[in-house]
Formats: sequence, C-alpha cells, structure tokens
Amino acid sequence: MDYLLLGRVAKLVALLGFFLPWVTVSCSGTEILEATGVQLMTGDIEPSGPLAGAETDQEPEPAPLVIAAFAVLAVGLLAAILMKNRAAACALLIGALGGIGLSYYSVQNMREEMTRSMSEAQDKGAEERASGAFSAEQQSDMARAMASAIEIEEQEGFWLTIGAAGVAAIFGLLVLAGAGGVRKPDEAASG
Repeated sequence: MDYLLLGRVAKLVALLGFFLPWVTVSCSGTEILEATGVQLMTGDIEPSGPLAGAETDQEPEPAPLVIAAFAVLAVGLLAAILMKNRAAACALLIGALGGIGLSYYSVQNMREEMTRSMSEAQDKGAEERASGAFSAEQQSDMARAMASAIEIEEQEGFWLTIGAAGVAAIFGLLVLAGAGGVRKPDEAASG
C-alpha cells in the first residue's frame, strides 16, 4: 500500500476543508455569523441569522493564523508531491502537524480576541454610564456576562481540516517507520 500517496490525498482533503464552514459565532444560542476558512482568510465575512444584511461599523479583517495554516498545509503538500520517499514523508508530517497547530490556535485566538474586544467595549460603555443606577463593579460584572454569552463553535470544515491533516501525519509517520510500501535501495536492486 502506498502510504505516501494516501497521505498526499489526505492533505488535499485537509485543504478542501477550508472551503466548508469553519466557525459559527453565536450569542446566547442565536447564530450571528458563519464563516468558511476562505472567508476568514479574505476577511469577507457577512453576518447571518437575525443580523443577516445588517450594516456594521467594523470592517472584518483577514485572519493571519488561518492564512498561515492554509499556507503550511499547501506548502507541505507541494513539497510532498515534489520530493521522494522519506523527504516527502517528512514534508507530509511537518506540514500536517504545523497545519493542525495553526488551525487550532487560530480558532482559540478568535475566541480570545472576541472576548477581549467585547469586554473592552462593555467596560468602556460601563465607564461612560458610571453615573447611572449601577455601580462600576456591577456594570463590569454585566460586561463579563455579556462577553461570556458569545460563543465560537468549530464547524465541519475545521474538523475536516484537522482530521485529514492528522491522517496525513500518520501516513507520513508510517512511511518514515518503513511501513509505507517504499522500497529500500537494497530491495530495489535484488527485486
């Protein structure tokens, strides 16, 4: 069995995961945004659910970590195609593990950024309303509660990318371990 070929196919599938929904953002269970990996890379994200078609004052920016994850997976696939045997297996393994790490970290970073920006906005609003009926501490508590109501959930494109890259890494390891159906030079000479 040619594990190297299977690893290359798995890496291609991992790249195709970027064209499927990657994340859904919801507030208190109501979906407000869904984005594919490509939309995250380009910054072309549109609100969904009850916010569909609504104008926002913030322009979405490309997600550099998602771009990096795609690039690492694509370069790893290209290297695995251009190289032979063990070098190709190393490219498969390194590209797949790098892609997994960057993909996972990109979503975690989105969570942190969203929570941080919501907290800052709520804290700023709380400072402006400090003379109101609630104390600054109560307003800060409300701001934290509102920030915790925002959830980012990974979708099928993200999981396909992670899973297929993991399979590619396993196939790369199998080739490096000698189980990849790649003939060693002494076997090629006798066979």
